[in-house]
Amino acid sequence: MPRYFFHMHSNGDVERDPIGIEIPSLARAVAEATKALTELIDEEALDELRLEIMDQSGRVLAKVG
Repeated sequence: MPRYFFHMHSNGDVERDPIGIEIPSLARAVAEATKALTELIDEEALDELRLEIMDQSGRVLAKVG
């Protein structure tokens, strides 16, 4: 199963995900990122937040937010 990494970008800062998680597909990873982003925005009252989904080789596969 592929491992995806979710790097959080907020206000010019980047919080890198060093561990990642195994998810069956990129579509599922995007769905999880969208859900997490919605929860984070509600929780933290953030206006500018985006998640970048990367594969194990460091290639950006998708951006959410």
